[in-house]
Amino acid sequence: MSLHASVAAVNITPPVGIDMSGFGNRPSSSIGIHDDLYARALVLSNEGSTLILITSDLISLDFDIIRRLRDQIEARWKIPPGHVMINSSHTHSGPATVMLRGLGERDPDYVEGLTKKILGAVQMAYQELQPALIGWGRQNVQVGINRRRKHDGGRMVIGPNLDGPVAAYVDVLRVEDAVSHEVMAILFAHAAHPVVLGGTNLLISADFPGYAVRLIEQVEPGIAMFAQGCCGNINAHPRDGTFEGARRLGTILGAAVIGGVEQIETTDNVTLRATSRTIQLPFQDPMPVVEAQALVNHYEEDFAEVHDKGIGRPQSYMSRAMLEWSHAMLQAATGEDRPESQPFEIQLFQIGNTAVVGLPGEVFVEYALQLDSRSPYSQTVVLGYTNGCIGYVPTATAYAEGGYEVDTAYRYYGTLMIAPESEELICKTALEMLCQLAERSPMGGANG
Repeated sequence: MSLHASVAAVNITPPVGIDMSGFGNRPSSSIGIHDDLYARALVLSNEGSTLILITSDLISLDFDIIRRLRDQIEARWKIPPGHVMINSSHTHSGPATVMLRGLGERDPDYVEGLTKKILGAVQMAYQELQPALIGWGRQNVQVGINRRRKHDGGRMVIGPNLDGPVAAYVDVLRVEDAVSHEVMAILFAHAAHPVVLGGTNLLISADFPGYAVRLIEQVEPGIAMFAQGCCGNINAHPRDGTFEGARRLGTILGAAVIGGVEQIETTDNVTLRATSRTIQLPFQDPMPVVEAQALVNHYEEDFAEVHDKGIGRPQSYMSRAMLEWSHAMLQAATGEDRPESQPFEIQLFQIGNTAVVGLPGEVFVEYALQLDSRSPYSQTVVLGYTNGCIGYVPTATAYAEGGYEVDTAYRYYGTLMIAPESEELICKTALEMLCQLAERSPMGGANG
């Protein structure tokens, strides 16, 4: 069994003036660039099986962009969509590459160039495949904190919850040249929202993951790639709104990766396999027609007031967004246009003794902890923001607790919130897929 690998990176920094995404009520579009954004492509191949893992310093990618990338990769290199995993860091200081109501407009020219650049990264990596060794490790580190805190009265608010669950580790993949043993690529995955800089920042930035990547590449040869984990309820901590704060957290994370990568044992005896399944998640029922109509009336009055007063961009953007959502809710309530279910792709890569699970949403960290503990693989890396993003994916217990992730955020993504039973559907399916993949695959590879 002979493993071949290669990696490439391309600069995807948008032009100044592009709309940013991730926070509402920003006073303007971007006014400058603090640090460049990148997309990176890792290609692994052996015995006729090829896997491509793409990471990007973006909030997410809309599903039409994901389809276009996968379709073109299949057309050019005969690699099926299920063998292409595309993860975004979820930085809130990047361009609007996913349509979120009130949170920035997608720039079609930028998206066109972005698609070509990502395909270019894949091409550069694919044409430079060379014999390689590979291995996985896990290092203890924590730069985030659970952000769901009970307020007076028992409702959930966004704030540090010292007792809440976190994934206090970073998963690290080392890829090295088979002859020189020099590091070619380092893929590392950790779960924490890149929101150190906050909503007042108007400079393009990769936030703390960018600092981590730059530190790693200063110490280690090759290209470093950050993949975002299940950070739906995990925020970077502390969030002080400064680049120095982002640098500090990036340094903590990057140092852990450097320490971990030096301990990883590598091999070329690695099984590469992939599988993918799309399930349908149920939605919660729309609100009663009377309540939906009252919402429409409220937001129509609000929008008219904002328009008449000539109020600036932040409030007008959000007012228009909520008016649009209220009309969609009314249509769902009356049955005119009620979404039936939410497609949700679960994608698995097997790389040696390790499984990588990709989920397309702002997934709560409990999913990663549960799947990793119950998986048949010695190490299971669970990623959110992969192959698109449907919005928040809470645990079933979170619905009774309420809070932003359950009660409000879905309005930016769509019309209705997915139902509590989604957790059982996702975890049951993912575990079935993990067990099926392990049963039909020889467990080859080394973990550090």
